[in-house]
Amino acid sequence: MRVKVRAQGLVVGACVVSGLFGLLALGGTASQTASAGGRAVSGVIGIAAVALAARLIMVGLSLEPYSVTIRTLTTTSRFTRAEVLGLASQPALGGRVRRLVVVCADGRVVPSPWTLSRSGNRAWAASGAWAAAGFGPTQEQVAPTLSQAGRLIEVDELPVATAEPGLAPQTVAPLTDAAPLRWIGWETGFVVAAFALPGVAAAVEILSQHLEGVSNLNEFALPLPHNPAASLFILILGYLTTALVVPIALLLLARTGQPPKTLGLDRPAIRRDLVPAVGLLAGVFAANVVVVLAFSHVINNKHLANTATNSHVPAYYVVYALVVSATTAINEEVVVNGYFMTRLSQLGWSPWRAFALSLAVRTSYHAYYGVGLIATIPFGYLVTRSFQKHRRLARPILAHFLYDATLLTIAVLTS
Repeated sequence: MRVKVRAQGLVVGACVVSGLFGLLALGGTASQTASAGGRAVSGVIGIAAVALAARLIMVGLSLEPYSVTIRTLTTTSRFTRAEVLGLASQPALGGRVRRLVVVCADGRVVPSPWTLSRSGNRAWAASGAWAAAGFGPTQEQVAPTLSQAGRLIEVDELPVATAEPGLAPQTVAPLTDAAPLRWIGWETGFVVAAFALPGVAAAVEILSQHLEGVSNLNEFALPLPHNPAASLFILILGYLTTALVVPIALLLLARTGQPPKTLGLDRPAIRRDLVPAVGLLAGVFAANVVVVLAFSHVINNKHLANTATNSHVPAYYVVYALVVSATTAINEEVVVNGYFMTRLSQLGWSPWRAFALSLAVRTSYHAYYGVGLIATIPFGYLVTRSFQKHRRLARPILAHFLYDATLLTIAVLTS
């Protein structure tokens, strides 16, 4: 048995950012306008960034029956079972966070990377309970060496997670004979396909038109250009039909033991989750600023990225902006987060694999942005991780609504 301990969210985020940066830099080597020196520099940077992403995947603390391995960005340290007394948590950054450390028989205390957590949350250490995995030793055997080392001011019991364990196979309602895994697997595929494939097809069509110079992205393409009032009604009616899959997904979850309340969709949800949603929204905007600044040379390339060129609409189209924002937020978060992530956990998928597939599905139907879809990744990352950690679907729904409503309202008033 082998246990790998690391902060998965940090690893995934760093790998995605580094990998995308490397691929874009490697793409610069094919630029016809760049000099030979510029292409060479882009190639070196791209290879280094991709190599960094590959190394980040390996970084962490690996616990095996007869050895312990600590991998950092530049080094690999391996200890035999005889050299290690056990694990403990050590306050870091002024006591604001903790990190797992390996306590050696000779008194050394070796910190492991990517195992940081807030001090008030001890559930993070559950996967580091080496003794609980059958590897030993007991905490009593470790304690004397901890006091001798003098570098640890507190020893934790490394408890099994009990408070807010997040979304994982062991925290969802198990599937019974009435809902066999085989049929649930097919059901999940059909529901997600019914939601995502129309969006992917539309995105490919819009992007193809843009690449051929036929049209640009228009968020207010009026079906009746000379009758905006009637167009408003038609646009709202047409967009509301995209929400048909939402009650179906919620009903299917409820039939297997996951009613809306277990997803954080209860009556006091808005009051309880509004402040965290606003904080999540602030994080999204901050991440988008960083991404736009880092990849501005690509996003501003009109051939690679598709940006909106909107028709002029009256100010009362703010109603359309709010309806579209609410519908989009409910659609995406209920299906891609609430339904898809829950089903994958019930089917035994690890949190990391479920997160990666969910983010890939979410990104796929934003392909109409072209390379500009890079800017959608931070949003998908943050709202998906929020649901995984807290199992409160109202938070990503509210954050998504506020995000889209802000941008679309500005688009209406400046069109």
